[in-house]
Amino acid sequence: MNPELDFEDIPPLTNAPPQGLSAWVDHIREQDMPAFGQTVEAVRGIVADDNASASRLASVILRDQATTTKVLKLANSAYFNASRQGVSTISRAIVVLGFDVVADMTLGLALVDALVKGGLRSRVTEEMARCFLAASVARGLAKMRGEGRAEEVFIAALLARVGEMAFWCFGGEPAESLDARLDAVSDDAGILAAQQSVLGFPLRQLTTQLAREWRLSALLNDAIDPSVKSGTLVESIRLGHAVAKAVDVGWDSPKMRGVLSNAAAFTGLPLDELNKEFIRLSSEASRLAAGYGARDAAAAIPAPPGAVPEPVDEVVAAVELSSVSPAERQLSILRDLSMRILSGASFADVAYLACEGVLHGVGFDRVVVALVAPNRRQIIGKYALGNQSEGLARRFNFALGESQSDPIDLVFQSHKPLMLERPRGRLQGIAGTGPCCLAPIMGVGRCVGIIFAERDADSTLDEASYYAFVHFAQHLSLAVHSLRGSGT
Repeated sequence: MNPELDFEDIPPLTNAPPQGLSAWVDHIREQDMPAFGQTVEAVRGIVADDNASASRLASVILRDQATTTKVLKLANSAYFNASRQGVSTISRAIVVLGFDVVADMTLGLALVDALVKGGLRSRVTEEMARCFLAASVARGLAKMRGEGRAEEVFIAALLARVGEMAFWCFGGEPAESLDARLDAVSDDAGILAAQQSVLGFPLRQLTTQLAREWRLSALLNDAIDPSVKSGTLVESIRLGHAVAKAVDVGWDSPKMRGVLSNAAAFTGLPLDELNKEFIRLSSEASRLAAGYGARDAAAAIPAPPGAVPEPVDEVVAAVELSSVSPAERQLSILRDLSMRILSGASFADVAYLACEGVLHGVGFDRVVVALVAPNRRQIIGKYALGNQSEGLARRFNFALGESQSDPIDLVFQSHKPLMLERPRGRLQGIAGTGPCCLAPIMGVGRCVGIIFAERDADSTLDEASYYAFVHFAQHLSLAVHSLRGSGT
C-alpha cells in the first residue's frame, strides 16, 4: 500500500449521524446550535464580571432585532413588570427588572429561538412545555421558601433538559428511530433502555455534557447531577420537574398526589393551598411560554381539571408592547439619557443608550460612536449597536486631516453634522449603500468623537429623522462636558 494513499483520520460522511456521546455533543454545539452557544458565552462572561456594566449586556441583546423586541415585550408584561413602568429600551429594562433577570431572560429566548423550528415537533413541543411548567413551578417553590435567586432557578429549570430538546430538534434519523421505539414504552426503565439501544447512552447525559461544554450555571449542573445533595435551590428545580412529569400522567393521578406531598413537606404549606398555587403556576407557565415565543409549547401545557385554557393568541397579546409612537419613544430615551448624565453615569453607558435611541427611537439600522485617539491624529470606532455593527466599528479607523472634503474630516473640522444620501469618501469602504448621518461629539470647544448612523439600502431619510439623530449626538456632547466638569 502506498503511504501517500493512507489516511490517519477518516472524517465522517457529511450526512452520517454522529456516533457516541462526544460526537453528538460536538454536532449540536458546532453545527446545530452555535448561535445559542455564542449567546451563552457572551451573557455568562458579562454576568461573571463584577465590573460589567448594563451597557455591555444591552449591547449583546441589541445585536439581534428579534431578541430585542421579545425582551422588551417580556419587560412590559405584567409578570415581569408588576409596577407597570413603561420600558422602551433594553437599558431601561435592565434598570427596572435587574441585571440578572434580563441576562437569564436572554438565555431563555436564545434557547427557544434555537429550537422552535425543525425536528420532531411533537417531541420538541412536549419537552419544551414540560420545561416551562417545571421552570414556573420551580421559581414559585423558591419564592415560597423565601429565596432571592428565584429567576436563576427559573432559567436553570428551563435548561435542565436542553439535551433532550436539542436531540428531538436536530436528531434526524436516530431521533425518528427512537421516537418509534418510545411509542411502545411508558415506564422510565423502558425509556432508558430504548435510548441506550438507539444511541448508546441515555439522553440525560447529553444534557449533562452540553451544560458543561456551554458552561451553563453551576446551579443547573448541580440540579441535573444526581450525586449532588439537594439544597433549597436544587430541590426547587427537581421538584419543579417532578411536578411537570407527574402532570403528564394527570393532575389527579397518584403520582401527582405523591409529588404534591413532597412539595408540601418542602414548603410547609397545606396540600390544598399548594395545589391551588400549582394550578396558578401552570397558567403562568403558559403565558410565559407564549411570551418567549414557544406558542405550541404554551398550548401543550396540561390544563388542570375544570380550568379553561387561555387561547394562545390572547396569551401572546398579554405581553405585547403598548403602542408607542416614535416621537414618544425618542422622548423617553432622551429623558433617560438626561437622568444618566446628571447622575454621573459612565460615558460607555450613555453612549450605548444614545445608540439604542438612534436605533429604536429614530429608526436607523446601525450606529457607531467613534472617539478621537489621544494623539488627535486618528478616530477609532468604540461603541456600536445594530445589525452588522461590530464589523462596522472595527473598520471605523481613520487618520484625521487627510482631506477636507471627506465626510469624516469635514465633520471633525467644521463641528457640524452631515446628512448623506449614501456613504462617500472613506465611508464607502466600510459602510453600506443606504442614507447615513454623521455628527460631532464635542468637548470643551473641540471635537472628541463622531457618531455615525446608517440605514439599509433602498431606505429613505427625512429631515425629522436627521434632526432627531443630531439631538442624540448633542446629548453625547453633554455627557462629555459632564465628565470633564466632574474631573473624570
